[in-house]
Amino acid sequence: MRKWLTVLLYVSGIFLAFIYRYDILAWLRQDHNVFLGLGAATLLALFPVVPYKLIIGIYGYAYGSLTAAVICWSASTLAGAMIYGIVKYMFQAKAGKYLTSVPALGKFTSAVQRRPFAAVVLARLAPVIPQMAVNIYAGAAGLPFWSYLTASGLGKIPGIALYAFLGGQLFDHPRTGLMAILIYVVVLALAVLALRPRSLWTKD
Repeated sequence: MRKWLTVLLYVSGIFLAFIYRYDILAWLRQDHNVFLGLGAATLLALFPVVPYKLIIGIYGYAYGSLTAAVICWSASTLAGAMIYGIVKYMFQAKAGKYLTSVPALGKFTSAVQRRPFAAVVLARLAPVIPQMAVNIYAGAAGLPFWSYLTASGLGKIPGIALYAFLGGQLFDHPRTGLMAILIYVVVLALAVLALRPRSLWTKD
């Protein structure tokens, strides 16, 4: 009963956030206390009805690049830890059975469990992988919490720094924004070379 109540509350939160998403975006564009901004950023990371890249950009415009990056990094990391905890301690048993019931998923999960840190860092760096999916999968697969949290924090830094910088600087300094994008691409390439995906499939 408690599990279904948690799911119901979460779905209700997403539904309400979706209904008022435009009001939320308008509110974010105003000047606010940093702690209010942190709370709002955490809620929006928990209930992802608006692309978080857009949220980071808006924060960059409202607070400045550095403050926005710190706020959004802290908020998204906290929200990710909360989702991880909910999934792991309330739904891992059923989710784990499902992951092992599908041969391809079971093989992939075994590989990720051998290299959880590298797997999470690469998943966080990849701009095409939904970050909420990473949180849920990490909890379902039972990855070690501190390894997941540390890897998440490191993997989020380049993307959040980029979008916060673009939000705060792109319109005033477009050339600098393009340079930031190039630097981000280089960082991604270096990370992939350092944490090669094939290393996930090799045993210790």
